[in-house]
Amino acid sequence: MAAFLFALTTLIWGSTWLAIKVGLVGMPPFLGAGLRFLISVVLIGAFLAWRGRPLRLTRNDRICVLSLGILVFWFNYAAVYWAELRISSGLAAVLFSTMPLLTALLSRFWMRSEVLTPRKVAGIVVGVAGTAMLFWPDERFGVQQALGMGATLFAAACASTNLVTIKRYGRDSDPHVLNFLGMGLGAAMLLLTSALFESWSDVTWSRANLAAMLYLSVFGSVIAFWAYYELIKLIDATIVSLSTLIIPIVALVLGRVFLGETAGPTAAAGIATILVGVAVAMLPVVKRRVRL
Repeated sequence: MAAFLFALTTLIWGSTWLAIKVGLVGMPPFLGAGLRFLISVVLIGAFLAWRGRPLRLTRNDRICVLSLGILVFWFNYAAVYWAELRISSGLAAVLFSTMPLLTALLSRFWMRSEVLTPRKVAGIVVGVAGTAMLFWPDERFGVQQALGMGATLFAAACASTNLVTIKRYGRDSDPHVLNFLGMGLGAAMLLLTSALFESWSDVTWSRANLAAMLYLSVFGSVIAFWAYYELIKLIDATIVSLSTLIIPIVALVLGRVFLGETAGPTAAAGIATILVGVAVAMLPVVKRRVRL
C-alpha cells in the first residue's frame, strides 16, 4: 500500500507543475490557486456529507488544520504559483526538491527524531552548492528569475515544516477532514490575497486553463493530498519527502515535451548537483528502512 501511495503521489505532483504553468495563462496566480482549492473543497465537502461523519476536531487536529491552511495551501501555493510566472516549471520543481534536506534538518533539530550523519551533512552541502549554481548569473538571468527561485525555496520550507508537523500531530487524524478544513482556510486566504493585490478584470478563460484547473483540483488536490497524508501515517516523514527526488524528473520531461522548456549549461549543472546532494543525504535512510 505504501509503495502504491508513494508512486501515485509522485506521478500526480510531477505533472502538476506543468498544469500550473498552463493554468496561469490568462489567470493571476493567487486567484488561480484560490479557485483550484475552492473547487477541491466543494468536492471533499460533498464526500464528507455523503459519508455522514461529523467534523469533530481534537487539539492535534486543529494544529494540523492551521498548519495545512497557512503553510501549505496559502504560503506554499501562493509562492509556487507566483514563482512559475518567472521561472520554468521544471526549474521550480527541481528547486522544490530541496524539501528532503529541509525535512531532515527539521526532523533532527525540531522534532529530534532523526540523526544527521556525516553523509547527510555532505549531501546538504552539495545540495546548497547546486542551488548556488542555479543563482549564478548568465545572459538569461535577472531579478525576476532570482525572485522566482527564492519564492520556490520559501515554498519548500513551508511544505517541510508542515510535513513534520503533520507527522507529529496528525497520526490519528482523518485526512479528508484535514484537507477539507485546511484547503478551505487556504482558499479563503488566497482569494483574499488576490482581491487585495490582483486585478480580476484581466482574467481570460480558455479550454486549456480551465482543464488545467479542474485537473489540479481533482487529481492534484483531492486525490494526491489524500494519498500523501495516508502515506505519512505509514512511513517516516523524511522518506515521504523523497518523492521530491522523482517529481522534478517528471516535471522536467513534461515541461520539455509540452512547453519546450530548456535550461542553460549552468542551470543544468546546478540541477544535477542538487539531485546528487539530495540523493547522498537521503539514500542511507532508504537503505536502513529496507533492511527493516
